[in-house]
Amino acid sequence: MEDFSDLILNETAMLASVTVIDIGLALLLTTVFNGILAKLYMMTHGGYSYSKSFVQALILVGITVALIMVIIGSDIARAFALVGAMSIVRFRTPVKDTKDLVFLFASIAVGMACGTQFYEFAGIFVGFMLIIVLAMHYGRFGDVKEEGYVLKMRMRTGDREYISKLCQDMCERFSVVSVSRMESGDNMEDIVYEVHLKRGIKYDQLVDTLSKAVDPLSISLLVGEGTVNA
Repeated sequence: MEDFSDLILNETAMLASVTVIDIGLALLLTTVFNGILAKLYMMTHGGYSYSKSFVQALILVGITVALIMVIIGSDIARAFALVGAMSIVRFRTPVKDTKDLVFLFASIAVGMACGTQFYEFAGIFVGFMLIIVLAMHYGRFGDVKEEGYVLKMRMRTGDREYISKLCQDMCERFSVVSVSRMESGDNMEDIVYEVHLKRGIKYDQLVDTLSKAVDPLSISLLVGEGTVNA
């Protein structure tokens, strides 16, 4: 009985030590820090998978985590109870970009730091993220020097050798991905190349050159993911 009374008193004392000001400060700073992270994500995002709801979620997830950390405090029983409750929820939203996952973890980390009153650590982390991400973005860290494309053409079978010669002049390297012949027997084929352009050569120059040289029935150029992100 005494042990139970001591447990109740300890719980009450711990709850009393957390004031409304502490909770408000944790939520406010989490909102500010994760707002900076969300703005950083918007500035440096590349590609076609931008989502407004994901940017908003970066802030809301951090706020939620901050409140959870304030509630848990240093109580192990609450932590295990939270794990049991959260195990019921199934999150099935796919993350299209690895960088999105990094920002999501960063938002959670900021919420955890603010929820446990490590405000200075959260501020240092956000500042460090700001410097590193901007440096990589504007320094184009990770970009390759050559641009890769997928070239698809429908042309006469006898023109393949001439096309290969033109590609050799304009590309660092190229390779045939697939060839399919037309069943009608009209000496036409669909051929797919993977091409990496030389420095200074633009994709529209390649398309114009090939179109004028062999007059294909159709020609299409698919842009690689790295080029889309640029």
